[in-house]
Amino acid sequence: MTKPFKSYQQVSSLFIVAILSLAFVGPTRAQEPVNPPTPATPAIHKAELHQALLDLTNPFTVMCVAAHPDDEDGTTLTMLRRKFGVHTVSLFSTYGEGGQNAVGPELYEELGVIRARETMAAARIQGSEPYFLGLKDFGFSKSADEAFRIWGHDEALRRMVLKIRELRPDVIITNHDTTSGHGHHQATGRLILEAFDAAADPKKFPEQLSQVKPWQAQRLFVRIFGANNKPAATDKVVAIDPNEVDTVRNSSFAEQALDALQEHATQGPWPKTIEDLMRMRGGSGDKLSLIRYQLVREAPNTAALVADSIPFLAGLKVADSLSYHITPFKTQDAALTDFLDQPVVVLESLIEWRKSNPSVEASSPDPQRAQMMKARFDHALAVAANISMRMTSGDEVLIPGNKTNFIVNLENNGDRSVNIDKVKFAGWGQNLQVKAADQLLPDTEATGTVEIVTPASAKITVPSARHLYDGLLFGNNFDATAEVEVDGVPFDLSSESQLEVVPAIEILSVSPSPCVRTEEMLGRCEAFELKLVNHLATRFRGTTRVEIPGQQGNVVTAELPLVMAPGETRDEKVAAKKPFPDRKALAELRRSSSIQISIIDKDKTSITKATVPVVYSDAHVAAGLQVGYVPSFDQTIERSLAALGVAAKALTTDEIKSADLATYNTIIIDNRGYEAHPELVAANSRLLDFVNNGGTLIVFYHKPNEWNPDPKRNRPQLAPFPILLGDERVTDETAPVKLLHPASPLLNFPNKIRLSDFDNWIQERGLYYPKEWDKHYAALFSMNDPGEKPLSGGVLVAKYGKGNYIYTSMVWYRQLRAGVPGAYRMFANMISYGRR
Repeated sequence: MTKPFKSYQQVSSLFIVAILSLAFVGPTRAQEPVNPPTPATPAIHKAELHQALLDLTNPFTVMCVAAHPDDEDGTTLTMLRRKFGVHTVSLFSTYGEGGQNAVGPELYEELGVIRARETMAAARIQGSEPYFLGLKDFGFSKSADEAFRIWGHDEALRRMVLKIRELRPDVIITNHDTTSGHGHHQATGRLILEAFDAAADPKKFPEQLSQVKPWQAQRLFVRIFGANNKPAATDKVVAIDPNEVDTVRNSSFAEQALDALQEHATQGPWPKTIEDLMRMRGGSGDKLSLIRYQLVREAPNTAALVADSIPFLAGLKVADSLSYHITPFKTQDAALTDFLDQPVVVLESLIEWRKSNPSVEASSPDPQRAQMMKARFDHALAVAANISMRMTSGDEVLIPGNKTNFIVNLENNGDRSVNIDKVKFAGWGQNLQVKAADQLLPDTEATGTVEIVTPASAKITVPSARHLYDGLLFGNNFDATAEVEVDGVPFDLSSESQLEVVPAIEILSVSPSPCVRTEEMLGRCEAFELKLVNHLATRFRGTTRVEIPGQQGNVVTAELPLVMAPGETRDEKVAAKKPFPDRKALAELRRSSSIQISIIDKDKTSITKATVPVVYSDAHVAAGLQVGYVPSFDQTIERSLAALGVAAKALTTDEIKSADLATYNTIIIDNRGYEAHPELVAANSRLLDFVNNGGTLIVFYHKPNEWNPDPKRNRPQLAPFPILLGDERVTDETAPVKLLHPASPLLNFPNKIRLSDFDNWIQERGLYYPKEWDKHYAALFSMNDPGEKPLSGGVLVAKYGKGNYIYTSMVWYRQLRAGVPGAYRMFANMISYGRR
């Protein structure tokens, strides 16, 4: 008799392989005729059943550690789960909130929320579980030391050790070493090496031992890149073939991983196909290269790493008490996964096994692993029996002090009756019994309801960006569990949900925020545009109040009645009672630091509030400016021009092609505008004509692969004189700035630019600096990170025909968005350039 999945025996002595290695292929009444074929199982259910069975063959956990979302080894994670049934988890140092946003205006914590959700969507495709350390992503870093200065080395190590002790991986993998690339990658690579040993040492972070026990991972692998991807044969190396096809899902593991990668939309655009991916990487042929990992750490007495087995896990064993033996079918030589079209065979096999092993997990010396395998077995039984449970809420969100119904629905789409022994609900620290039917007949469903009050003291969890680091990112957890029984075999069903806690009236957005006042617009922010939603099922009557905090108490500048229908979402404008009377009063506005907007109920109680930061910049612009701009992903340009009191209009590509551009003094192409609007490349000659005829064109930063000339993409040189971008950047936001041409009109009108204008910058100075440019350009600034050569291409300006062309790689958009005063002064000079 052949033994399918033979290599699994080398891994775990048939740990529940038993359950399925499944030399186990059918019920014990094997002498009886095999059940007649059942109707074909739907492809989706078949894949789910196959995965559930495969999961029973592998009791091991592999953890992939990465610095940011999208850094995970998606292909490897996908293969481990989808081919071998390994329990896979990913651990991310940060939420990626310091990066750029390729699809929208959100940055910082708002971006971190999106990337966390993108990571969860990608993980579902990979079959893995994502976890986060919640260390701050402060933008691109060039060294691990800088990362540790921000994170705190000991705190970062403490968090990683705790997660290893909680998740208990048998093997850890990463694509981060200790010296290459992003400083966050280097720091994460160093942390893994330390945490591998520290997690097993009870003397390290002993305060954690009241929650978890020390845990020793068995092996640590680091991915090999570049020329090192072909190591000597003697090295301890594991290779993954990304081209291998998953026959159940009819796609390669690399294709599935690419599908997962595309969920990280804010970091795109990503290749659509493997062929596109290979072209992007400069490869040739029709196959991706092998993915290789070097074994860099082993626990004492770990079995030798042998070939021809499950990647990373070869030779590892679990306790003998967790290894089981199951009597195989007598009539056929097949694996249980060969019966996906006959779920009744699978179901009877699982039932028979459980009857023969009713409490194998109870006495396990490794209860957490045993519990994981029990949960996997229960899931396989539920899938085979076609029984499911789903918990929903009668409300999409929760309001403190309000009642909410949670509905638990059990559905039996199988052909056997199900006994329902107990249904439980857990939430807000309570464990409640849910009344439900005692029995669920085939093709029927049962529903139970539990009512619970959201505590008045419940913490508001919106906006999510405020809760990126406090454990309430996705709201509060609620769980339902049902103890059921089929053919005398008990098992558990479970369902969980996460719900946000919101105020009765939520302020979804405030504009403008921050409030930037300049000398041109000192009276700005007398009025705000709010987006409000009434979460109540009843009409709300109250007041919207605007206050300016001051030394003598808050000054109420607006107080308007607010009436909202149940569930209504509304755009609301709120304005000051009267304009500020004179320049003396306006001078007070230069000292304002914030404005508070509150929603007050009929009992004069504040329901919710939003604080708008206020920033003042002594920036002036040339008189009579008419500015056009091509936006990319956010409204920073629009809001900055409004703060300067400039007449401005957003331009479409069609307008660039056909409108009379001579009506504008200045046109701005926003960050990565040629990437956001690819059709703009074909219209670029119109922009150069605009400059030649006397206009000023400002182009904010682009990436090299979306700017540099590329005949394959029909992209010519976009600037009037050549500019070739590189990957250089200045990441230190405090890097000293040198003025190379102090007398340049661009640095003197209408504002004289001072070195102090570069104070209080955030995150970085600039990125994707030009590495070559034509002699027609004047470089205005020089700056560099510590220990590196100066970069002088941050702002390039050239005369072209009657007009002027400005290309800048400095991150003005981050500074303008944050209200950095000096950035507004320089921005005012750029849009005023060429005027007197």
